[in-house]
Amino acid sequence: MRNNRSTLFHLIHLFGVLVVMVGWTVTALAQTEHRLASALHAATPEKPLEVAVGVRVDQITDVNQKSENFGVVANLRLEWTDPILAFDAHEFGRDFKTYTVPAFTRFVDEHGLLTPAFVIHNQQGRRFSEEQSITVFADGHAVYLERFSTILQAPDFDFVQYPSDSQQFFVHIDSTWPIGYVRFQAMQEYNGLGERLGEEAWIFEENWAKVSEVDGITGNPSSRFTLGFIGQRHLDYYVLRIYIPLTIIILVSWATFFLRDFSKRIDIGSGNLLVFVAFNFTISDNLPQLGYVTFLDAILVIAFVLTGLVVVINVMFRRMEFSGRETLARQIDQYTIWLYPVGFALLVLLCWYLYQWLPGNQ
Repeated sequence: MRNNRSTLFHLIHLFGVLVVMVGWTVTALAQTEHRLASALHAATPEKPLEVAVGVRVDQITDVNQKSENFGVVANLRLEWTDPILAFDAHEFGRDFKTYTVPAFTRFVDEHGLLTPAFVIHNQQGRRFSEEQSITVFADGHAVYLERFSTILQAPDFDFVQYPSDSQQFFVHIDSTWPIGYVRFQAMQEYNGLGERLGEEAWIFEENWAKVSEVDGITGNPSSRFTLGFIGQRHLDYYVLRIYIPLTIIILVSWATFFLRDFSKRIDIGSGNLLVFVAFNFTISDNLPQLGYVTFLDAILVIAFVLTGLVVVINVMFRRMEFSGRETLARQIDQYTIWLYPVGFALLVLLCWYLYQWLPGNQ
């Protein structure tokens, strides 16, 4: 009994210690965050450092529909002016100095300077920098240049209208300093897209640049530079590889209704259904694997159902013929010949309206 009481006492004591430690940790974190916010507020300069930001996308290496991201190779340019960076060009021998990033970081640390620091907000994984350099001119004007490649998240992708969809792509550059320290400006003459992006499946156009204010990593408002552009698919591939073969399959199914021999209709319809299944497997690797139904998915389902329905209808006519009701089967068949193409056309138009024109899918 004493051992049980002793064990219970130790457990209660241990629990109490854990509660105190958790409370102390939470309090310490809150105090640290408060001190950081107070320090940032107290050290806010009279005027924020004005930094011009420019991004030029040279290549788009991949657009991943399932993962909702895209790869880019881009050039980043930051420009700002700080009188403390100025130097005597005559004494130095030329009117500019060139630094590597580590060398400039050491220089900034030694002199306690405020320089722009940033993160790419929608970056996934690492950013691979091919080249980085900082050039400082005699009047204190500084230029940071970086060429990088990375994967960028695109959570706003919406493929409901696939393949006639258009998507918005963004490159978000966030300042790590609060807006009272560093304020971004869009460098309009530098921003945009290269002439050879290397992505053959998309047409990219209508790019724009803007600066907005967001909650930064410090918890305070920070500047965000955004380069946005719109991409639309090349439809030639889908017309030649999907829409035209699909139309031929539907026309072959419809053509069977002009045969009087129901047995021949069943044979041709069954073979056409197998062709459709093989066609669907062929193009399945090129379709986006999403958690919702796209416009093309709906069209394929309609075509598959109607192709299978042709076989079912002809089997029904064949059974009516065997049971002595051939006259009734022929009468119904006269309407079926025209109901099939009209029904398919109406269903396609309905899908077009629901996916392309219905409010909310624009």
